[in-house]
Amino acid sequence: MARMRSEERRRQLLEVSAELFAQSGYRGTTTAELAKAASVTEPILYRHFDNKLDLFVTLVDEIGKEVIKAWKATLEGVNDPNERLKFLLIGNPSTHDRGSNAYRVIFQAMTETGRDPEIDKPLRKHLTELHEFLEMELKQLQGQGAVRTDESAATLAWMLINVAIGYGMSLPLGVAGQTVTNGKKTMQKLMLDLLAAN
Repeated sequence: MARMRSEERRRQLLEVSAELFAQSGYRGTTTAELAKAASVTEPILYRHFDNKLDLFVTLVDEIGKEVIKAWKATLEGVNDPNERLKFLLIGNPSTHDRGSNAYRVIFQAMTETGRDPEIDKPLRKHLTELHEFLEMELKQLQGQGAVRTDESAATLAWMLINVAIGYGMSLPLGVAGQTVTNGKKTMQKLMLDLLAAN
């Protein structure tokens, strides 16, 4: 079997680590487990990342970038303001089937908040960039008459983020009544009703 190029190996390590960190969290995952899952030795892992913290922080940062990129792609070509608002809600990574597994890493990172400032940095960066993206979208939709204007776009953006985080973190618990399909659709409809201009 041909050896992977350095960038390909790095990408593979990030993808494999996303699955393990999503399942077991930062503290519950060892470098030995990460290396084994990627079918490499620990020294190979250390050629690409200084340590487990470096790998985790890089992963959180990468996922943050990919989440916003994918959300923007969902909105591409959607020009009608009311439709754009719907797609903005549908594209939410913590409720979207495509993004929910990767976003579990972000949720796992949030459980480390306050324990390690190096983990806090990419989380703060991601939430700041996510808020800026949502605020810009909502401000534009307010100007087009699709979103309520009695609250600032900044406040509405934080509301969206906070509701989505709560939903995304509680969904895996499988609490009765919070089914994946109906719960998600109901939540998106309620958020649409809360945001839409009357």
